[in-house]
Amino acid sequence: MRYRIITFAILGIILVGIGEWNLRSRKLDPLKSLNNFWLEFCVANSGDAVREPAVTLVRINDDYDPLTIGGDAGAAAADGSVPSLSRLDFATILGFTGKLNPKAVSFVPTPSFDDSNPLNQTDIVPLKDAALQVPKMTLGTVVSSDAAPENKLQGVAYPALKVEGDASSITPFTRTIQSPDPQLLANGEPAFTEVDSARALRSEESIRIPLVAKQGEKVVPSLVLMSVARLAGIGLEAITVDLSKKQAQIQIGDQYTVPIAKDGSMNLPAYAGLKAAMTSEEINEKGEKVERFHFATLTVDELAYTGQQDDEVAKRILSEFQGKFDSVSRNLVMIGYDRKADRRFPTAAGEMLSDASIFARAVATIQSGRYIERWPTWGRWVAVLAIVIIALVVFRLSRGKVLVVGGISALLFFALCVLLFRSTLTWTPPFVMFALFALIIVVGLIIPAGNSGAAKEESLDSDEADSLKS
Repeated sequence: MRYRIITFAILGIILVGIGEWNLRSRKLDPLKSLNNFWLEFCVANSGDAVREPAVTLVRINDDYDPLTIGGDAGAAAADGSVPSLSRLDFATILGFTGKLNPKAVSFVPTPSFDDSNPLNQTDIVPLKDAALQVPKMTLGTVVSSDAAPENKLQGVAYPALKVEGDASSITPFTRTIQSPDPQLLANGEPAFTEVDSARALRSEESIRIPLVAKQGEKVVPSLVLMSVARLAGIGLEAITVDLSKKQAQIQIGDQYTVPIAKDGSMNLPAYAGLKAAMTSEEINEKGEKVERFHFATLTVDELAYTGQQDDEVAKRILSEFQGKFDSVSRNLVMIGYDRKADRRFPTAAGEMLSDASIFARAVATIQSGRYIERWPTWGRWVAVLAIVIIALVVFRLSRGKVLVVGGISALLFFALCVLLFRSTLTWTPPFVMFALFALIIVVGLIIPAGNSGAAKEESLDSDEADSLKS
């Protein structure tokens, strides 16, 4: 038994070290597939704790070429870094979106248009006309408390929410520093996307999304919160910000309960398992199996093919992306920039996200209840200690029993982890646990127990085998 313990201790320390190094390095590529498999296994066995989201992000990425007149490159940004879009560009994007009959649309950018661009020097109002072709939109604004307070004539009218408890700790703002274009406001309601002065909400360790903020004496909703409510058909009068409990929360009708900090922000889980394409299979009215997209992304170029049904190439692409196109009529459609220059916010998982991706994930988190967090450090060490105790018990057994008892112990241990996930929505990357249980079985099979009882049993087994041979 002593040699088993020594071998297990040496190799186990190496395995635990690899696992801890991987967690801290943020380079999850070697173990990414294993981590994703385990997380999705836990989610699949979580019962009603996790639901399906309903978000489709329309990405304005680097492949999109802004509309120009006569090939004029004047649409480039003033600093030459990324091209700026005209009102006609956004009108085109909304036009493509409107053809797919969306249920709810959130418009994340708050663009300022270059008046020197001829496409913006027109008496027609293409952006207003396109905006009227979709349901009433939620339009992103940026607010701040650094600027001087605005008067009633200058200010943007944000709706007030019902509040229970002391709202003094909610993040305040005094002025809207970026507002939607008036043509968009013809069919849209403003809601803030971020509080520019609350810079500490985003760091490499965590990203916090303000769901509510305080304007004067009233508490107002963010674009994320309004988007969730609008798709669910829940009026703002049915939303309550409850700060009276130990765990502050926002109640969105009877459908969603969102845990928040006292400042009104929600933590965006870095390891919630929200991927660029979350799908399931369903049977359509023709009895065919089709792919239903719950969390999807479409580039503007992909969306543009919906207007070219007569083109053979477009027809093939339409067929390939049909599931994503169908999601537009069911999901919340969020339109936003996702260019390389926009992906500047790191997550604890080592990803770089744009504002649009962050807001889409925040909406999906609320819709699905994926408030998933990883075990704290002490939790991982308690698990390692439990496996060590199991190893000490198993190492007392003969080789013939190690495989059975070790295997059953591993199954029970991982079943307990799944039950813990169902009740707390917490998990941990499984490499260390898988590796230690595998090590227990391998060491137990290769190295004899070495104690008198087990040795005697193995000796008897050997003598019995010899007698049978003779």
